[in-house]
Amino acid sequence: MAPLKREDWDFSAVPADELVGCCYWEYARESAFIQDTLHHYREWWAEGARLDRASDELFARTDRIQSIGEISNVIVSGCSFPAEMKWQTNDPDAANYHHPDADPITGSFPTPWQSLSNAERTCRARMATYCKGLIPSAIERGHYCEAEDIAKYCRNRANEIVAEYRRVQQKYPGRSEIQLIEEGKLKPSPGIPPSLFWESGREVTVLRIAWANYTNDELVQAFRQWVRKHRPRKVPVPSNQGHKPGDVRAHLTRLAAMRLLSRFKLFEILNPRRDARFIIWETKQFAAQKWHDATKWHDARREAGQFFRRLFPFLPPEEKPLSWERRPPGK
Repeated sequence: MAPLKREDWDFSAVPADELVGCCYWEYARESAFIQDTLHHYREWWAEGARLDRASDELFARTDRIQSIGEISNVIVSGCSFPAEMKWQTNDPDAANYHHPDADPITGSFPTPWQSLSNAERTCRARMATYCKGLIPSAIERGHYCEAEDIAKYCRNRANEIVAEYRRVQQKYPGRSEIQLIEEGKLKPSPGIPPSLFWESGREVTVLRIAWANYTNDELVQAFRQWVRKHRPRKVPVPSNQGHKPGDVRAHLTRLAAMRLLSRFKLFEILNPRRDARFIIWETKQFAAQKWHDATKWHDARREAGQFFRRLFPFLPPEEKPLSWERRPPGK
């Protein structure tokens, strides 16, 4: 990561109508998977966009980013443009010609949101407004790559079950599966539910819907009962929080705290006189007295990491934000 700048952590001046777009953009900057994918997509495009096995793998990665829906456009739009390209509207035959009516999009990711032009921020913020915001729809069709993940998971589980049965059968030859289970030598298979459950509290599953046999009201009632029966115990019914601009700004403040903790020791942050490179207490987001409590900073870091996974459930399971670990200043 580049050296930490004020625009990386001070989000006090971000207008309310840009908050959702800024939140997606800034949290995406924390993902090595997203950064690496869009970087390679830009290189692939510049080299002629040749279709081969490598491009198929690249498409699979971009499909994962786009699996969160149209909100991904906030991040991926313009990813094929060279980062250093300067648009002009004078010569239509030039490679960098940009029609006056076209969206003012550049290949600027992963630069800070606040470094974008006002026109580009407005455009990307509008993309976020047109989509679903930070809270996903309650129910929507899954992406095909999620179906592939379910199939892969089910195949792997089936192979594991068969392998365990064969291992036990070799140890006790001549006995059937039922006999082995009755004798307590083999655990009965609990079945393989065709579902994937993300840490974000989002489940992708396979359902059968008998449209021809039930009215809409009957289907709604049946689904209500299904939800009550199958809601995961570790995901309690949420409150109505998280939909207001203040809540979105709080997510950005937690991200700021995580980034500051990744570059500075906590005593340097709490006592600005020890480090004159920034004075966080002058910013609106850290003006509250509670930010003088060390516990608040560690809680904010943890919550930012959780929200990072919630925004991008498609990321590799082991991936953490780039600012999760502490880095020496200037690196």
